[in-house]
Amino acid sequence: MNVSDEVVAFIKQFEGFSSHAYWDVSRWSIGHGTVSFEGEKITREVATERLKTELAGFAAGLQNRLTFQPTDTQTTALLSAAFNLGVVGIRPIIELCNDNDFQAAADLLREYDHAGGKRLQALTCRRDAEAQLLETEGRPDMGYGAPRIQYERSYWLMPPDASDVEFAEVAKVAFGLRGTLGFSADDAGIGDLDDKSVVLVYPKRQPAGIKEWFATHYPGVQMSEYPNIVPVAPRPPVSQTKALVGLHGSADGSWGNPVLPETVQLIKQGKIKAYKALSNESADTVKVLRSIDPDIFIMVRLFTKVNRENPSAAAFVEAVLEDAVKWYNSGVRHYEVHNEPNLKLADESGEGMWTVWHDGAEFATWFRQVTNALKPHMPDALFGYPGLSPGWSVNNVRYDPIRFLEESWQAVDQADFICTHCYWTTPAEMHSDDGGQWYRRVPHAGKPLMITEFSNPSHDVDKHEKGKQYVDYYASLENVHSAYSFLSTSSSGFVAETWHGSDIAHTVGQRDGSTA
Repeated sequence: MNVSDEVVAFIKQFEGFSSHAYWDVSRWSIGHGTVSFEGEKITREVATERLKTELAGFAAGLQNRLTFQPTDTQTTALLSAAFNLGVVGIRPIIELCNDNDFQAAADLLREYDHAGGKRLQALTCRRDAEAQLLETEGRPDMGYGAPRIQYERSYWLMPPDASDVEFAEVAKVAFGLRGTLGFSADDAGIGDLDDKSVVLVYPKRQPAGIKEWFATHYPGVQMSEYPNIVPVAPRPPVSQTKALVGLHGSADGSWGNPVLPETVQLIKQGKIKAYKALSNESADTVKVLRSIDPDIFIMVRLFTKVNRENPSAAAFVEAVLEDAVKWYNSGVRHYEVHNEPNLKLADESGEGMWTVWHDGAEFATWFRQVTNALKPHMPDALFGYPGLSPGWSVNNVRYDPIRFLEESWQAVDQADFICTHCYWTTPAEMHSDDGGQWYRRVPHAGKPLMITEFSNPSHDVDKHEKGKQYVDYYASLENVHSAYSFLSTSSSGFVAETWHGSDIAHTVGQRDGSTA
């Protein structure tokens, strides 16, 4: 049984990567889920070699129990399952394979998606991918190209004479439906997929007999026509999109109490439509806010320190889970995962940069581990990629945010919405892409964008002027779901930014109808 590069790549996508040892249920793990010890660090190169070495041991154990010579596809499925569940753990799967009943083996394998008595979405996805590899052995070879995994594909076939303007217009609709857009009929039909559909764009301009051609060469493809289908409702023009006027709650999370009375007054006076809380604030805040405005939008930042004493995704989840579930049970569905992960605090108290992760890719692994672990407890929750510290790269202080974003694309891809932070000290900076308009530089792949912190932190600008700037800022935002001014109150620090004790709320509350 050969441990091929394909096997290694398949397993890596589910195991992720951690450069630091972490506690994984019953033992220390590192790299791509291999055995480790407390405090160990590892590079990606070493992690890959260690994974290959461990897989060789699993391969030997499997080979001793198989009564047939597995194909490459079967080897990938069985090695992945054995690495995750143990060779002994998949003994019933092995026995079914030995009986040449790969479909039954695949069906049984799908049931191994629980941990701690609970079904985990990450395990469900992994088991399904492994099972489909086993099922592939029983599928007839149609010569169409077997996919790595089964997926639904909708191909929007443009007519040969389509213009660039027409292509752009159709792309907007196809994007909303997550369709593939192109000109090749063979690309539209090829692939051994269970669910393939072709949308004939401008059908009267398609080649004669196109439907019959698909029926002959790619039978089973589902056909529809555009513009004879109902497209996704287009988003309103940017100029008509209003960001919700939001306010960041107490910097202290109200020390476990519901939203403070002084913050309640700020919300009423400022006619606030969205509120951001820290998870260690009491979830009773929801009742208070709903009594002010039943439609107020509420989001929560999952809050705990991430540092050498609290390094793993599992530790983060353990620290925030109880509070997060309370907010979830109170009806809140939007959660920002951590805060400014590209920033190293002066006292190393805990944003994670250069202690838990060293680049965006390592953070992406941590983010995915956190969200995958939270999902079973909060199945309808939506998790946001956290706002980064904006600005230039500063050695041992701030990691370049754009580079960090690019490196952590897997986290951006998995996130349900994207958060960002924007700051300025002058009106000119408020209108600059390096200041208040920083959000425009943040790629968000069509997902909702939230400015979860913004302010003018200057001690040289009085708060009445800041209030007027905030009114203008809210009104200027384009394609932003909500924007949260930092900050309502704080027991210490942030003196230049707190709304409490100023007329900022009064000024914001006097805004006209150009802002939601």
